[in-house]
Amino acid sequence: MARISFSVGSLTWLFFNTAGVLSYLASLDGATTDIEIQQKAPQLTIFLLTSVSCFLFALLLPFLNSSRSPLCRRSKIVLPSITLLTIFILMAMFDGNTIENHGSYNRAVFVIVFFPLLFTCGAIYLSMQLASLSTILLTVISVLGTTLLLRFGSIQSGWPLGLHELSLSNLEDISCRIHTPLLNWHDLIPYRGQTFWTGSTECPKQKRFARLVHPTSKTQPNHLVVDWCDQPNIKITVPPNVKDFDYKIPPKEAEFQGIVLDNSVEYNVPTEEAKKGVEISAEAQSIVVDCGVHRNVLVQVVRDDKIVKRVQQYFEKTPAHATKPIKPPFSPVFPASLNKEDRLNVELIYIDALSRAHFSRRFPKTVELLNTASTPRANRKTPKNTQYNKLDNTTLYQFFRYHAHEVTTGGNTLAMYTGYKVTTRRPTIWDKYQEHGYVTSWATNLCENWDWAYQPAKATRESRFDHHLVAPFCLPEAHPMPEPYGIWNGPYSIRRRCLAGRETGEYVFEYTNEFKKAYSDLPQFSISSFIDAHEGTGDVVKLLDDDLHSYLLNHPNLNNTIIFLVSDHGLHMGLWWLLQWRSVVLEHRLPLWMMLIPNWFTEKYPNIKESLVHNEQALVTSADMHHTLENLVEWPRKPPPVYESSFSVLSQKVPYERTCEDAEIYEYMCICK
Repeated sequence: MARISFSVGSLTWLFFNTAGVLSYLASLDGATTDIEIQQKAPQLTIFLLTSVSCFLFALLLPFLNSSRSPLCRRSKIVLPSITLLTIFILMAMFDGNTIENHGSYNRAVFVIVFFPLLFTCGAIYLSMQLASLSTILLTVISVLGTTLLLRFGSIQSGWPLGLHELSLSNLEDISCRIHTPLLNWHDLIPYRGQTFWTGSTECPKQKRFARLVHPTSKTQPNHLVVDWCDQPNIKITVPPNVKDFDYKIPPKEAEFQGIVLDNSVEYNVPTEEAKKGVEISAEAQSIVVDCGVHRNVLVQVVRDDKIVKRVQQYFEKTPAHATKPIKPPFSPVFPASLNKEDRLNVELIYIDALSRAHFSRRFPKTVELLNTASTPRANRKTPKNTQYNKLDNTTLYQFFRYHAHEVTTGGNTLAMYTGYKVTTRRPTIWDKYQEHGYVTSWATNLCENWDWAYQPAKATRESRFDHHLVAPFCLPEAHPMPEPYGIWNGPYSIRRRCLAGRETGEYVFEYTNEFKKAYSDLPQFSISSFIDAHEGTGDVVKLLDDDLHSYLLNHPNLNNTIIFLVSDHGLHMGLWWLLQWRSVVLEHRLPLWMMLIPNWFTEKYPNIKESLVHNEQALVTSADMHHTLENLVEWPRKPPPVYESSFSVLSQKVPYERTCEDAEIYEYMCICK
């Protein structure tokens, strides 16, 4: 009888083990487009969860046999070992990082789901020695159900809330009605609930031994000074200035990294000489300094006389009398003057793949700071904090129905930066700002030159920005070769993103600050771009909170700067995205768009305040953001351009009757009821 029982048990184990393998292989089915992978996601999730269930049962089945025969005792060692080996082989064989071959993402989801379930089942099995199975299951279900009810109850009301206790509101005349999801899945698992096993969130510390000494004149080269090094020589690496690159055909991502590394200049300098100071070319945007195993990465922006002359010539050639009177319906009436002092600096802080709701979850310090800014309503919702007095002179606006055009970055940012949606295409917004007397900058912690992607087909492919930081993030430490997009290291990692002992985002903020200092007397347009939210757990982006908080708190010129805090779409990776539940889809379609505006600006132009307050609840898109940026480029001389399907949230009230079709949002993307 023991042998018969063993044979039946072995066949059952074989069935579940084989089913686990086949289900896992089915979950690896790839796609060629973002839309296709989104459509396949629920089916792939079912296969993956089936695989988890089958492997789990195959592991536990031998322990459910109560026979004490030697054959059964051996099976409790051999069969689970074979199952674990099978799982390990599957995990090792398929490790792709693309939508065609997404094995590494399947592996991450499998691990996150499988091992907590395995430990839970193991605990139940051990508890069965003390109580009956029915009692244990009833207890587990009761505790788990109560916990879920309490958790959902505590988080559900927070989903529609924004800052200053304002919230997404379905006013009577709004056509795009968005209701709070029945279950808010993104809030269910607390911070680090999916990444508790990935180790420390701190970057490995590196000794700071090198610094840049700034000369008296902003246009003179900086000097690199080494304060300490226990080696006879230091190695200096100067990555290329990518704004000088010019290619008829933009290179692919991997090729771009190779071009950057191949064009980096390396040389050794005696340590004693470096302690006195080494001149660094003004063209260098970043410098890598190595002392044995120690590495420092430095960034710089040196004022360029050619750029200054271009800006000055623009203002000299554009006299005030060139302005024609502004007629209704555009208001307020713009003054007929054009001085540098009239121009607001425009700054985009862009965080890829971040929803409005997830910004509130993962940026607690920044949210606390922004809550101390003025509210456009009558009463401030958060008490003043003397530490944050600087933001008292700004007003925060937040756009609750900012709706994504497409699933991924390309289509959304194309609309944001060029105005392109379905049938139109206009020059990039930074080209326009340069043409109208602005100095421009783009800093990103991702080794890709997105500037090329937005240029018209016949344009030259060199960077259009005056200053551009991307090259240091092509170093293998930040962008590991040959597979940079894994889940363990690199820009899509579920762990911290480090370069020379610092978060990569720190360098972006530092570079933007250097840019502001170098051109403090001229109008500025800058983009600070971050990839930190582009991973499957939603946890890593919280590491950017301290840096963003510090950057805003210590901003040198909030009184003359409009800041856009924006994203392109919400999270589109990980466990919740695979399930495609209602709250997940809503978060993906409703990315972040907030604006910090100096109070004097809305006081001087009260109609703008009225438009902004109205538009906080209106259906808006990244094309409207582009339209708003166009409105600012010649402010205050000209009204915004008139387009059929996009608006400036500053100067125009977006109709509440607007639909997805009106806004050129694809039907499959639309979440309006």
